[in-house]
Amino acid sequence: MNKKIKVGYLTSSNPLDKRSWSGTHFKMYESLKNKFEEVYILGPLKKSIFLKVTLLVFSLTHFLVFFKKYKKNHSKLLSKYYAYKINRKFKNKKIDVIFAPAGSAEIAYLKTSIPICYLSDTSFGQITNYYSSFSNISRFSFKEANLIEQLAINNSFTQVYSSNWAADYVINNYNAVKEHVFTVNFGANIDFVPERILLEKDFNSTINLLFLGVNWKRKGGNIVLETFDILINKGYDVTLTICGCTPPNLIDNPNIKIIPFLDKNDSKAHDEFLNILYNTHLLFVPTRADCTPIVFCEANAFGIPVITTNTGGVEAIIKNDVNGYVLPLEATPNDYATKIQSLLDYRLILNSMAISSRKKFEKELNWHVWGEKMREILLLTAQRNIELNSTEEKYISEIGN
Repeated sequence: MNKKIKVGYLTSSNPLDKRSWSGTHFKMYESLKNKFEEVYILGPLKKSIFLKVTLLVFSLTHFLVFFKKYKKNHSKLLSKYYAYKINRKFKNKKIDVIFAPAGSAEIAYLKTSIPICYLSDTSFGQITNYYSSFSNISRFSFKEANLIEQLAINNSFTQVYSSNWAADYVINNYNAVKEHVFTVNFGANIDFVPERILLEKDFNSTINLLFLGVNWKRKGGNIVLETFDILINKGYDVTLTICGCTPPNLIDNPNIKIIPFLDKNDSKAHDEFLNILYNTHLLFVPTRADCTPIVFCEANAFGIPVITTNTGGVEAIIKNDVNGYVLPLEATPNDYATKIQSLLDYRLILNSMAISSRKKFEKELNWHVWGEKMREILLLTAQRNIELNSTEEKYISEIGN
């Protein structure tokens, strides 16, 4: 098969909007456009007023009666509505393969002969009670949402995940066909990748640590502050920048800078974000729960090693002694301080790890490499349709004879 197959990019949101899935939809669409002759956008899918009201009533009822959450975005009603809307978008479009990133609700009830490739960074059963936003879900909502996930896997020919953690789960818990499940690393959601020569930093003076994340608690913000205090009390010349959120308690420390929010879609804010990365020596995010944090890929693009936690799919990105360190989930601030101290005491190791972090980005953690791998998977998926059509034509021919 050649490059000329037509890909349908299926999502309920708008992949051209850089805010959609934190910019991941846009980067995936951009990458696939470079790999295939035609990529049709099958979205966004707007909800009707009636649907919005109905789902809202469901949510309020669950909360007021059962004191539980109802996951509106993983409901049968929404999924069947999406199937209806998507079938209308297929009209007058010849598509060889459907690519559905984070699209379980979109494809669960979709009836089509076009083979589907479903991509995600986790599955509903895996993330339930792992993220706080997926906790305290009603039994009814859980069963409904879990069914949506199962139907999405059953209805797709191939499934792609961003970590073995996610891929192994669907094989073991959703009976996904092992030979049709693939693991492909995500890339960095940045529009500008600096040249290597611009990443030369001074590792012999002040070391700048960066905490980057929207969710202070889930990303381990309190651990960062305690660890930083330990390093300061030991006399180390370090600074800390907190970007993306505001700590719950007031911080009065001249060595700590807080930048609550930066909109990457704003050119001025984007430049400020890039400047922060240029001047960072270590990204420190002792996350409590994560699938595959794309911010780690962004850090590696700027030659920044990462200190983080062994949870979720983190190890798909960060490898010990290569582009950072992954500590056990039960690690204490003292443990993190000891690990960072070992790098501060041996700056040559820190410098070497910064170089290998950038190499890791160039070799694996970028959207070009993702696109190359996805091209092969989508070609394999599209081949399924050709084989089915060939079998059908042969059967008809035999009947005719």
